Amino acid sequence: MKIIIAEHLGICFGVKKALETVERFADKDTEVYTLGPLIHNKQVVEKLGKRGIRSIDTLDAIDGGTVIIRSHGVPPEVHGQAAQKVVELVDATCPFVRKTQEKVKEYYGRGYQIIIVGDAGHPEVKGVNGWCDYSAIILDNQEDAEKLGYNEKLCVVAQTTIPYELWEDLKPILEKKGGEVEFFNTICNATYLRQQAAVDLSKKVNAMLVIGGLHSSNTQKLYKLCKQHCTNTYHIETAEELPLENIKGVESLGVTAGASTPDWIIKEVIDKMTEMDNVKQQPEGIRNAQEEPVIEETATDNKEEPVTEETVADNKEEPAIEDTAAQTGETVQKEEETATQTEEAGQADAETMEGIEDTIVTIRPGKVVMGQVIQVGENEVIVNIGYKADGIIPKDELSNDPTLEPSDIVKVDDEIEVFVKKIDDKEGSVLLSKKKVDIEKAWKTLKEKHETGETVNAKVLEEVKGGLIAIAKGIKGFVPASHIDIGYVEVLQNFVGQELSMKVIEFNRSKGKVIFSRKALLEEEREKKKNEVLSSIKAGDRIEGEVKRLTDFGAFVDVGGIDGLVHISEMSWNRIGHPSEVLETGQSVEVLVLGVEPENERISLSLKQTKPHPWDNIEGKYAVGEIITGKIVRLVDFGAFVELEPGVEGLVHISQIAYEHVEKPQDVLEEGQRVDVKVLDIKPDDRRISLSIKETTEKPAREEYRDRQKTQQVHGEDQPPITIGELVGDIFNEDE
Repeated sequence: MKIIIAEHLGICFGVKKALETVERFADKDTEVYTLGPLIHNKQVVEKLGKRGIRSIDTLDAIDGGTVIIRSHGVPPEVHGQAAQKVVELVDATCPFVRKTQEKVKEYYGRGYQIIIVGDAGHPEVKGVNGWCDYSAIILDNQEDAEKLGYNEKLCVVAQTTIPYELWEDLKPILEKKGGEVEFFNTICNATYLRQQAAVDLSKKVNAMLVIGGLHSSNTQKLYKLCKQHCTNTYHIETAEELPLENIKGVESLGVTAGASTPDWIIKEVIDKMTEMDNVKQQPEGIRNAQEEPVIEETATDNKEEPVTEETVADNKEEPAIEDTAAQTGETVQKEEETATQTEEAGQADAETMEGIEDTIVTIRPGKVVMGQVIQVGENEVIVNIGYKADGIIPKDELSNDPTLEPSDIVKVDDEIEVFVKKIDDKEGSVLLSKKKVDIEKAWKTLKEKHETGETVNAKVLEEVKGGLIAIAKGIKGFVPASHIDIGYVEVLQNFVGQELSMKVIEFNRSKGKVIFSRKALLEEEREKKKNEVLSSIKAGDRIEGEVKRLTDFGAFVDVGGIDGLVHISEMSWNRIGHPSEVLETGQSVEVLVLGVEPENERISLSLKQTKPHPWDNIEGKYAVGEIITGKIVRLVDFGAFVELEPGVEGLVHISQIAYEHVEKPQDVLEEGQRVDVKVLDIKPDDRRISLSIKETTEKPAREEYRDRQKTQQVHGEDQPPITIGELVGDIFNEDE
């Protein structure tokens, strides 16, 4: 007997992803469930049950725990139910099924009537229908499609596991059923490859075995397709169900398996058949039931880190089932595609396939290709690269920036360049990387920026010892603490999460070393602004500035990239002891430019001259003879200076301090003392005011007498001298 194994068979990418998701929760103490049988394979479900993972039909059956959504997906309301019941949902929906769900949701929201080509009873179709409020029309034959009424807008999608022929049969019918019809062929590539390989094989063999769950939709379809071309086709679940009497003695036997059939079941079937025919040599590449999955990397010229199990686009490559030749002449042979072996009955199918494959591009690992984004999920992006299988970019292959989500990086319909990391024709999947292409471009860009001195936008990711880690163009670099700002930065953590313009001050591609500096950019900008200010301002200009530093002799004010000095004497019209009496750091002020020295980079400023001079209109403020209150601000040998208001001081001469003789002003007065003064004289042009303290008080009697005496001694020519009698009055009156 010649046993020929189909080129594409067995467990698919979506099912493998679901199984590996479950594997992470197996044998744990927590309650773990699957919403419906994880896959349509009784043996797998039983094995999971023994490891504590049970299948439930609805969330109503439990009160809490962890529930894994199988690869078929669920309608959106399940997520709401889980939140209400405090149930943790772990989504293992196949990315290709999720793609269908998102298309349905989008076009339903745009007013399209949704049509699903598939089996109405299949859990995938039920789940997809939920994304359009269960309003979809579900078709699985031409007769029902012909009966369909007319709709203005139709959106047609496919169950991922239907035969490609069904889609092609219904498409021309549905094209006539709407004014605007959008078709989305969402049939899984792995399904298509598996079905085509099974059909081709069934045309060449005397008997055909289809291995898989009896309730598995995709396995049932494989059986029906093979049955059309090979009457002796048998559907079995396990090796125990082998129809030994029917297949014993056949010249050639073909073997295929459904998408939910694990390798260990396929191996058991093949082992039993080879034992039956005493074929001692075991086919290689099929793992036995006890072997654990192995992650294998496709070798490329570029060293890549292993893709972990969290990666949505699985990077675990199943060992291929290889040809094994037995010395007895009986062979387990891998089926080869040869057009000359195709029977006349299958010529039409072959021609159709050739037409499709003519449009398929050739790719290989290590090649960079263009693709169009067709789906953006939480953990992966699916890209049409023109190949027979869509490419998958896992989240960690999109960008080096861990803070970004897939939707931050790409959008549906974006044209992007991708690097082909691995091709798995058996599963119909292609593993891609966007970050590898971006990083290669980024190294070139950063090198140019380093050479030209241009800036780059870098996002600060985290604080580390001695500085910060930032990422620019997908390349991580170091920012020393001394290079984050011009001055000392006390709290570096404040910069984490910020996107800043920086300079590349050190670059070494061979060592993977990049050092960024924000300080270098700030200093360059400050120098540029400084030169602009020095060349643009002139004496007499009034400009705005910010107080940067206070010293004993004045204040430094930033006037647009350069600091100017306001000397303490130019801060106020009145005398002050320290600049802090008038200004504070960070204060915005208007200043007058007194002078500019570009060669010395010096600017002299005045604050007080932006305000009115207190001597302006002084005669309108004070009048001769008026008594006002002031503060003694200075004592000198010849008198005391009294401040009437800030910037206006008058002199009280020593002779005007008191009626009695004053040797020194300090003997009777002190600085800071408030006194009443009388305005004796005002000279605006000289900015002088004469004041008197003594004339604000009543004269002593002795002083009155002296004043009278002086007055009487003064007489005119027409007035006789004053006699002694007039002076003494009637003191000699006899009555006394």
